[in-house]
Amino acid sequence: MRIAAFGDIHGNIFALRAVLADLRKQSPDAMALTGDLVYKFPWGAEVVDTVRSLPHQAVIGNSELYVALCGTPLWPTDKWNIPLAQRVITWERARLGAERLAWLAALPEHVAFSGGRVEDLLVVHGVPGNPFLPFLARPGEDRSPWVQSEERVRELLAGVDAAVVICGHTHSTLFRRVRSAARETLIVNPGGLSYGRGRNVGPGRADYALLDWSAATGWQVTLRTVHYDPEPLHTALLALRDDYPIAAYMANRMRPPGTETVPDPRFDFLAFRWGDAPDWWEARDDLPAWQALRQELE
Repeated sequence: MRIAAFGDIHGNIFALRAVLADLRKQSPDAMALTGDLVYKFPWGAEVVDTVRSLPHQAVIGNSELYVALCGTPLWPTDKWNIPLAQRVITWERARLGAERLAWLAALPEHVAFSGGRVEDLLVVHGVPGNPFLPFLARPGEDRSPWVQSEERVRELLAGVDAAVVICGHTHSTLFRRVRSAARETLIVNPGGLSYGRGRNVGPGRADYALLDWSAATGWQVTLRTVHYDPEPLHTALLALRDDYPIAAYMANRMRPPGTETVPDPRFDFLAFRWGDAPDWWEARDDLPAWQALRQELE
């Protein structure tokens, strides 16, 4: 069994097409998407349509929650205290349309694959049960200031019985083994397709993982990087400066070497990225508004 795992596409159709071209040579049996298909780059509709045209299993990320729940009783528009972010969400929702938004909102919080037993491999966006929290590197293993102790990671894995947990959210590759009283779990973050952080920074780069299972070896993980020409992406973003609210910001972030920057607004994508979650998140399954939304969209 071979599974291709990737995510954090964030509407970057150029990177998605590059990775899918590479996957045609890798012949995976399944594709697992770690969420955050939309929001940040302006081609979320194209990404959703492309993903839905392929055999896959995808989980919901915090970006899906942003665009699907904005304006609902769970996330009223007055909670978006960053005006530019609200404009981006409004633009994205209009372009995605009701049917795609419904599909995004109905994505599961996790999916499981079985290599040798039930739930041998678990796919989430952030950590099990919370797409807003990340798994991070050990202290001293990464130059990033965001790290986690063994004790914290074991807390985040509480109740999880899986040999491998595939996650996303940070846009940075991670390969970390954690031993609990019950078993050893391998945490794998394949990186992201949109843009990288830390060691994964660089325009025209998309990262994903291949997971191969056999009875003899168990799960074997290969991290892959696909390089693509960033010039068409940069040019397409510049062409949308009069339409998409943060086209210039994203163009500057993804500009090829030697390309000059253009004036852009300062922008923070949103809160809830590195630890917090909406105050209703832990109680969501008991909330009539959440129940009605999920039932309506199934």
